[in-house]
Amino acid sequence: MERTSLWRHFDYVLLVVTILLTAYGVLMIYSANLGSLDADLSFLWQRQATFGVIGIGLIFLLAIFPRDYAWLGDFWWLIFLLAAALLVLALLFGQSEVGEIRSWIQLGGFNFQPSFLSMNLLAISVGAILSRRRKKRRLHRPPLFGAPKTSLLAEEVAERPDVMNYLASIFMTLTLAALIFLAPDMGTAAVLVFMWGLMLFESDIPLKYLILTIVVGVVSIYPMWQLAEALDFHYMQDRIWGFIDPGSNENVRYQLEQAAIAIGSGGFWGKGIGQGTQSQLRYLPVRHTDFIFSVMAEELGFAGVILLFGLYLLLFVRLLRIIIIASDTFGRLLVTGTLAMILCQIIINVGMNLGMLPVVGLPLPLISYGPAALLTTMVGIGLAESVAMRHQRAEFRGG
Repeated sequence: MERTSLWRHFDYVLLVVTILLTAYGVLMIYSANLGSLDADLSFLWQRQATFGVIGIGLIFLLAIFPRDYAWLGDFWWLIFLLAAALLVLALLFGQSEVGEIRSWIQLGGFNFQPSFLSMNLLAISVGAILSRRRKKRRLHRPPLFGAPKTSLLAEEVAERPDVMNYLASIFMTLTLAALIFLAPDMGTAAVLVFMWGLMLFESDIPLKYLILTIVVGVVSIYPMWQLAEALDFHYMQDRIWGFIDPGSNENVRYQLEQAAIAIGSGGFWGKGIGQGTQSQLRYLPVRHTDFIFSVMAEELGFAGVILLFGLYLLLFVRLLRIIIIASDTFGRLLVTGTLAMILCQIIINVGMNLGMLPVVGLPLPLISYGPAALLTTMVGIGLAESVAMRHQRAEFRGG
């Protein structure tokens, strides 16, 4: 297919929505730090904008990469090993910037966060293994009784993913999630498990595997809590107990109270950019990352929140469209992984701002400050654009 034909299928609506959400995030990061006494924080919006431009460039680069995106599936094992190796390095040599989580590797003057990159790598590796189909030779006997065996006709039939695909996907997901959990980073580990679950559902796996997965997941909650206690992960447990019983954790209670005040005081139209008392007077903690949703609700009100959710809804509609038109299972699962990654982070971030979920330190996709999180989302969208551009497989191969 010629390049001009490829660009006809590029999802420009998805690109525009991504740019609008990124610009929205830059605006809120700028506003959140207007009242900061730290000079470094006042320039974070510029840094976010710079990485936003880099991310848009990555979208175009991944979309028009000379080779078909399917080649990534051929190296799924290498991609999985890369993700595991980076997470091991983070555990051994990582630095802690938030709480007690060892998730950053310093490369020169740049802080690299493998846990976010592992989301993209998981989508590729698990998408590849779940898209593999066992071939079964189905024999058709000719209608004439007593015909020679040599006259049997054979046909290769693609089946659903078998138990080996299922087990391999579990092994890869739990390996990466466990390495992140040991950081300890419960929020990001939960995102990986959520991604795997949604990709498993989309892979047309037999229903018995889905039921087994849900049962095992529910049963494993208590052993995971005991493991966290045995590993002395008080940072993780304190956040969960602080959600269950706010009075048991003064820090968590303070965060939830300030977030509730900010959201409740915004009204319908909000107090205006740079006019939020909770953010500008620095009552609201980590306001440009974890609690940027509360800043938005206070300064732009219910209208600003509705605008945000409207943009997110349009983003999901475009990703769902690509999932539907994808020409192969791998492409469909690749985009499903990206959608699940974004959706899970939104649910957790908004949920903890509203006091409905534990405060686990996950960003609001494309809105919260964080170059690693921003570029991870952009890479996922770039891969989705690649799938969209090549959804007419017959025309592409014939070009």
